[in-house]
Amino acid sequence: MPKSALDNPLILPILGLLVEQPKHPYAVFAELRRRYPFLQARSATVYTLIETLKTLGWVETRDAGEHETLHPTSAGAGALAERVEAEVRGGDLTGGPSSVAALAYLSIMPPRRAARALRARVTAIGDEARQLQEALDGAGTAEIHMIEVHYLLSRLKHDMQWLTGTAHRIETGELTWSRTRRLPTSHRRLTPERAGMISWPKHTGVQR
Repeated sequence: MPKSALDNPLILPILGLLVEQPKHPYAVFAELRRRYPFLQARSATVYTLIETLKTLGWVETRDAGEHETLHPTSAGAGALAERVEAEVRGGDLTGGPSSVAALAYLSIMPPRRAARALRARVTAIGDEARQLQEALDGAGTAEIHMIEVHYLLSRLKHDMQWLTGTAHRIETGELTWSRTRRLPTSHRRLTPERAGMISWPKHTGVQR
């Protein structure tokens, strides 16, 4: 369980869905289940998180006929932008739920900024891969006894290849850019520090 409600991986896609289009709470829950099944959203959790976002001033309700509709505030849209960039740059380097969900909202950033974020992730993954390789080289054990490290290293190399290729496609204009999700004007000059690029997950070594 996350230590804080804001650490819950559902926060980012909830904000993302509302930035795309205002919805009533049940529609948010239903769309989360449809688009992000790997997050295993539960109705009680989603509704609790929505209340948290309302308390923070990131989401507000407006009357819409029979149902109240949830709308993101400017602060909420800004928080989404910051979280997306932070997750893309330095979120779980093994591709955890929050990092995968953040990729869904990559186009909230201008293209060049998104490409830079992807390349920053490549650099971070490269550092992690080197540490894993050093652990393997110094282990002196049969491959089968560290097979999970070999597997993870292979995944990281694949991710680096995909991220590098995607960044290149963005830079060359091959990957077309959505105009429906863009970084709010007030947040287009986020510094890396403000975006959350303050630390990388560190490999602590593998012991057998």
